[in-house]
Amino acid sequence: MKNVVFISASPKIKEKSVSEYLVKLAADKFTGDVDKAFINVRQSINKHQTLEDFEKISQADALIIAFPLYVFCLPGILMRYLEDFHKFYSDKEKFINNKLKIYALVNCGFPEPGINQEAVGVIRSFSRHMGADFRFGVLIGSGGMLLQAKDAPFMKKATKEMNKAFDTIAMDCQNDNNVSVRDLLISVKFPRRLYLFMGDRGWISVARKYGLKKKDLYRKPYSIEEAYNSGNPI
Repeated sequence: MKNVVFISASPKIKEKSVSEYLVKLAADKFTGDVDKAFINVRQSINKHQTLEDFEKISQADALIIAFPLYVFCLPGILMRYLEDFHKFYSDKEKFINNKLKIYALVNCGFPEPGINQEAVGVIRSFSRHMGADFRFGVLIGSGGMLLQAKDAPFMKKATKEMNKAFDTIAMDCQNDNNVSVRDLLISVKFPRRLYLFMGDRGWISVARKYGLKKKDLYRKPYSIEEAYNSGNPI
């Protein structure tokens, strides 16, 4: 029996997250003799059950990590979680399954899925330090639309590609061969200019929610000129 651990690493607290959505889609592809465990990073920390969850990870045959792109990298909460896990298994002299396979599901707010490549590289590096086998990542662009417009006609192609990608993960996970698989890139077929326009409007809406105006989005906390004038050059 395969032990598969699904990790959702969205920093969101009350809002629905794309990461949770992707985890559910991926988990549904695993059938048969598979033991599935789910870890929400924020809940794991808040409920003080990290040690219990780290034990699950240590015993896994496959680890599927879903997270949003934050500043072109992993969310800080996930970075710390992985660092703590590495310290946990190092200090306790525990050993993960030497055949552990790791997969990354990354979504970003940009239309281009390739922007997720550097974040996938971090998971690849983590896998190497753990002595695990990083298999491949599923890189998704226009991530916010996966929830907001998942039933729209223009989402059909992206949804089909995601299902195919998760089928590939399920098959690769249960296959003992080590044939390499390239990262899978998925984009939403939607006019780029319109997408960016809608994104800008979204930021303006959020700003107003917190009592800010559109011009406040362009304010700078400091400038080089101001720094020199204040006597504190950068």
